[in-house]
Amino acid sequence: MFVEYYTYDYHYASRLNPRLYDIVRENVDHSVKGEGDITLLDLHTRGIKDVDILITWIKNIIPDVACKFAERGEDKGGLGFSVNSFKINECWGIHYNKGQKVVKHNHFPYALSFCYCVSAPLKSSPLILEGERIVPVPGRILFFLGHQYHGTLSSKVDGRCMIVGNVLYAP
Repeated sequence: MFVEYYTYDYHYASRLNPRLYDIVRENVDHSVKGEGDITLLDLHTRGIKDVDILITWIKNIIPDVACKFAERGEDKGGLGFSVNSFKINECWGIHYNKGQKVVKHNHFPYALSFCYCVSAPLKSSPLILEGERIVPVPGRILFFLGHQYHGTLSSKVDGRCMIVGNVLYAP
């Protein structure tokens, strides 16, 4: 399975995540199939200071993520792509309460997708990515290939919150 993890500085995440949680809750627009509550897909373009802080961090690590995914292939030569040609095309917040989940899906045709964990109370549902369970950890971001299937099981607790996005390769 191709996955990359990064963790936001604990000191900053512990201050930023409660504000991000409130932003997601205040901007919920509708429920998705499976019942998780989500914002619109343009959360990263609204000029919300705390979201912008997170997005800047994500943008700064995307070139490293792209290189790590490329280096797992057979060709160990040149990368064959521009590491600076990736851009966040969609970004949204999703909040789950007890009984809510997201059905199995993928984000094709996007090159990369990410899930940043804002809040994961004890007994929060894991992300199921290509059949593998990944426990959410506040302050940690998970990158995966956009075509990989993923979803969540029904939440056993209230308050699981993520900021999710799709990354486009646009040379």
